[in-house]
Amino acid sequence: MGLLSWLFPSPADRIAKAKRLLEGEHWADARLEVLDIHDPKAHKIVEQAEAELVRVNLDAARSWADADDEYRVLVHMELAESFHKGGLENDFRAVRRHIRELRASRSAEEKRKREEQNARLLAVDPLGLSGGGSLLLPPLPEGLDEEDAVEMAARLDLLLENYPEDLRETVGDLGPDFAQAVLDHDDGKSHLALQSLLALPQDSALVAWETARAAYALGDPAAAARTLRRFPDLAPGHRHIGQHHTAVFLAQLLAESGDVPAALRVLRDARSQEPDVGGFLFAQLLAVTNELQEAETVVRGLLQKNGRHLPFYSLLARIRILGGFRVEAMSALEKAMSLTCGTPGRCGYMPPDPTLVRQLATLYLEDGIETERAMELAEQARGLVQQPGWEDLYLDALAARALESNDAPRLAEQVWAALGSGDPRQSRVEKYLPRSA
Repeated sequence: MGLLSWLFPSPADRIAKAKRLLEGEHWADARLEVLDIHDPKAHKIVEQAEAELVRVNLDAARSWADADDEYRVLVHMELAESFHKGGLENDFRAVRRHIRELRASRSAEEKRKREEQNARLLAVDPLGLSGGGSLLLPPLPEGLDEEDAVEMAARLDLLLENYPEDLRETVGDLGPDFAQAVLDHDDGKSHLALQSLLALPQDSALVAWETARAAYALGDPAAAARTLRRFPDLAPGHRHIGQHHTAVFLAQLLAESGDVPAALRVLRDARSQEPDVGGFLFAQLLAVTNELQEAETVVRGLLQKNGRHLPFYSLLARIRILGGFRVEAMSALEKAMSLTCGTPGRCGYMPPDPTLVRQLATLYLEDGIETERAMELAEQARGLVQQPGWEDLYLDALAARALESNDAPRLAEQVWAALGSGDPRQSRVEKYLPRSA
């Protein structure tokens, strides 16, 4: 198929393409390809595609129900209903019954756990009525009735259970202001949390941790870094706290504050003790400092452990581009594209990453190769991006230039106008989208 035929296909071409998409189980793409064509063959394709879309969305709803994600259950049930034109009522009934049974079972389990938790909290006297106070929690603020105290204690227990065991044993000594600060931060009131935490003794590792979190939430990574630097001396050592690691968080804060060398030193020290800590951030920092060979080695290690995590491929491509290995970068991105599957309920459902799709399309268009593939990817990227930014405008301008569109000069000028003085992207735009072109 020539480029013009690809850009302006006939109804017969589109029906043929839709049939190929059906064979590849790309139901949504097949449906959209012929939705506006008034032809019995097209209508049959739409009917088949919509029936399959009902099934895959019901499968997805069932899977998300198993994963206890009510929002996605609702989304996929609504999608299934929107495509349903009749004939699959039994499928709907089976999925709804499965969801009801799961909800009933979880409701009973949650009630049992809540009763057990309340009994446990009352057993350690969260109100301090016996004079001993809780063995697990800091003292609660005064003036609470029994019901509010039990609820607050339950919330605190859930929030503090992420602390390392030896540090959690110290929270009872931190007082009611610490308890209130933790709850305030969880409620999005980080300014109140920070005020309370700064008034507490600063020789506690947990106070340092919570102070850093509150300062960062308020948009001050430098202040957060200054506080968190004290953590390893107080703890002692950096620690895992829930899904976080204090060394990785400190490195992130330092990098965001502009001190990339210090961030790298923190991560190198942490990784000498725990080699897997902060790999993604470590590779990003190595790339920023032009230590590209080591950066690629780190990313390859990440891919060996989780080869289906698409951001790893995007980072690997950026590292290779920085090193001048553009074809190898394209290869990494195409590998990532081969792993994606945008059909819920099929092949592990991994929708395409808009950043990755845009990145690959841009590379092809910048180098003037694989034009037809680049146009397909550019169109796909437009459908995936929710809020277009400069990279999307740049991609549109490259595509218009490749097609010799009348809009090409106007789009190129918009790209240039969006660049501020001294913008590091200027050299890239001058090379691939010069104003004189």
